[in-house]
Amino acid sequence: MKATRIDVRRSSGKKNRVYIFPKGESLLENLMNRKGRPYNEYRKQVMPDVLEAMGLPRDSKVKWSQYAGCSCPCSPGFIVPGYGKEVFVDVEA
Repeated sequence: MKATRIDVRRSSGKKNRVYIFPKGESLLENLMNRKGRPYNEYRKQVMPDVLEAMGLPRDSKVKWSQYAGCSCPCSPGFIVPGYGKEVFVDVEA
């Protein structure tokens, strides 16, 4: 599994967030699979490159949260040390 696109954007003062999207997944598949993401694989195989792109050490501690984007489980992602960035990552197997 590898990242095919890493898009780092500024955010309004909240903790850094990283959202990962499987390449080629339809909107319907995305909605159905949100609670079953292989986040441990993402943590090991994708996050070191993402952290480096963010200017952080590759071994920074990250936390998976089903509620990373809002108060409902619709936007799961990683919460990363620091403030002010949102990162959107496309991955392929």
